[in-house]
Amino acid sequence: MFPSRHHSKAHPAGNQHASRSTGRALKIMPALAVGVTLMVASAACSSGSSSAGGPARTSAPAPATSAAPSSAAAMSTLGAHSLPAQTSQTLPAFPAFYDAHKDVVVVTDAYPKAAAATFHANYAPSLSAVQPASQPAWYIVRGPAAPGQIAVLGSEPGESDYSPLWQTVIVRWKPGVTPQVLTSDNMVLDLAKKGQLTATKTAVIVNATVVPKS
Repeated sequence: MFPSRHHSKAHPAGNQHASRSTGRALKIMPALAVGVTLMVASAACSSGSSSAGGPARTSAPAPATSAAPSSAAAMSTLGAHSLPAQTSQTLPAFPAFYDAHKDVVVVTDAYPKAAAATFHANYAPSLSAVQPASQPAWYIVRGPAAPGQIAVLGSEPGESDYSPLWQTVIVRWKPGVTPQVLTSDNMVLDLAKKGQLTATKTAVIVNATVVPKS
């Protein structure tokens, strides 16, 4: 009988524990249900607002797409072919010696006005602000000259003192001296030291770009 009473007491205690557990579960479940309901309602609201407001937001252009193109992209659209005239325009050009080889120069502007007329170039008053001595020299022979004589440059692209602006130096052979073809500034200065010619610096500034060799 003692074991039987012990067994009979064990079951009510187990049942009571199960009952308490079930009670707790029943108390927790409504709370969970409310939580789940709130979560579902919140998700539904979020979904609804997203679907309602989504098209309006996505239809507007993104800031990145409306931003101006980068300077590199903008620059890539520029070039010789962006101006059709550049491919067909003929500019006045003529050869000139530099260190015994020929370059080609294009004269566009000059100062003063008389020089612009002489070189068939634009008169550029602003070139009066340029100090002639600050620019490389080019040498123009006046008077008697050897056949084939052309202008002589004191620099060219790639040299440390190159500039498209030139100080004009007028070269004249001395009387009694047989002219020869001058092909470099060093040759001009050498013969000037020997007294065979004169090299007179002027205030004439000419914008004569050396055309890149193809």
